[in-house]
Amino acid sequence: SATFVLALCFFFEPHWETNDDVGMSMVAHGYGITTVGMPNLIFSNVVWGYLVRAIPQINGVWGYSIATIGMLVVIGTIVLHALRKLGLGWFVSLAVLMLVLVRPVLFPQFTINAGLLTVAAIICWHLYGRQVSRQALFAGCILAFCGYLVRSQEFLLVLLIALPLLPWAKLAKEHIAQACALALLLAIAGAAFIDYQAYQGDDWQTFNALNPARAPITDFGADAQLKHHPEILARHGYTENDINLIRSWFFVDPEIANPESLNVMLAELGPLPAQSNALNNGWIGIKTFVHPVLLPGFLAALFLLLLIPNRKTFVAWALCLAAIFALGMLGRPGIIRVYIPVLFLLLIAPLLAQGSGLRAQGFLRQRLVQGAIVVAVFFNTTAVFSESRAAQLASEQIREELRDFPDEPVVVWGATFPFEAVYPVLRKFDSTPTYRLYSLGAFTHAPFSLAYAEQAAGRGMIDRLTSQSGIPIVANEQRFDLLTIYCKERLGGVLQELAIQKYGQVDVSWRRCETKVTQ
Repeated sequence: SATFVLALCFFFEPHWETNDDVGMSMVAHGYGITTVGMPNLIFSNVVWGYLVRAIPQINGVWGYSIATIGMLVVIGTIVLHALRKLGLGWFVSLAVLMLVLVRPVLFPQFTINAGLLTVAAIICWHLYGRQVSRQALFAGCILAFCGYLVRSQEFLLVLLIALPLLPWAKLAKEHIAQACALALLLAIAGAAFIDYQAYQGDDWQTFNALNPARAPITDFGADAQLKHHPEILARHGYTENDINLIRSWFFVDPEIANPESLNVMLAELGPLPAQSNALNNGWIGIKTFVHPVLLPGFLAALFLLLLIPNRKTFVAWALCLAAIFALGMLGRPGIIRVYIPVLFLLLIAPLLAQGSGLRAQGFLRQRLVQGAIVVAVFFNTTAVFSESRAAQLASEQIREELRDFPDEPVVVWGATFPFEAVYPVLRKFDSTPTYRLYSLGAFTHAPFSLAYAEQAAGRGMIDRLTSQSGIPIVANEQRFDLLTIYCKERLGGVLQELAIQKYGQVDVSWRRCETKVTQ
């Protein structure tokens, strides 16, 4: 497993799947959008943040990257061991390893890691259920706890779908299994309490108030529903552009990013699942299974379901479809990274549900199972390798173009700054660009962020936007259009472009809101 992961990293350049991991690495180690390193990773448990920060640099690579890749090695080890125990030969076992790890290694993402850690835990518990192996039981609990720390929501989703596959008989009658289950629950409760306490300081109050108030708008589609009710907006002094700004993660104006006003408007709007597009979103979630990224694994899992029918597997599929549909109804349809661990669970579920794996199947059925896996591996690996090569070439060009990027704080708004290209997974920290990025997003009011420090020093975005010198911003035209309307509606001015510098595909535009004061 380690050899396979290291070989992938040697021949290819791992590229973060989303900028979430880049942001959490910055939070943990104090660079880029942050001014100081902290364990408060926001999206992962603070205990995981402490563990990541405790990992020493290896050849100049940050601890967050080492933890990400290291967990994939562990997951691969568990998968190989389990498949060999289930009766698969080395060829097919390695093929499954490739199917599981190629994308997570070359395009790592913490939600995927959390789900795969949970799947690995379920595999360990299955092995414990088949044979008296306390090591498998303990390993499963540790992996499950790590999955919870990395991303609790994905951990709970995978665990829910896997309920029919758990060894309930042994859990009911063996005290050691019950003790481990209790220990796992207590560890999760303890980690949840530690995480809660880590955000109770005075400097976290603004963040804590705004985060749950903005989530329905930024994550669950409440912005569209609010704009269908202009009377609600008018009653609270909001315009359609204000809602568009919130939807675009513009939290620097406290009059717009006002949690009290947002909560009242959302309460008047009513529960989002009751809105008219909820069922359509649920169906979008189901249709995402045939996305090109997921299709090879989905078809292989479906083929194994039909080839090796089992009641437990059918129940797992039913739970999966119900959960995915419910997520869509809640406003989160089609999030690819959520599906990848779920699909792997469904792929291996027919083998887990069979008491002795492929050994219980006839020769023809064994060959059909192996053939389905190999075909899925071929199409998946070909696509991922091609995607990785393209991402590597694009990243190298982007880093060269940004060589002379300004070293002063630059506002980064939206997905216009190529975080994933500028900060590769295994890039040495001493060669990481010393850019100072005033990021507009979930971390705007977090105490570790550059945005928080600049605001506290009287150099916040709005202050600089209305100053004579203006402020450098990286954004797309859509967001500049929102800023133009904001300048007119909220500041009574006209947005002017003072200068622009081009760094390849990244444009840094100096903007100023021309008001009577600046005139």
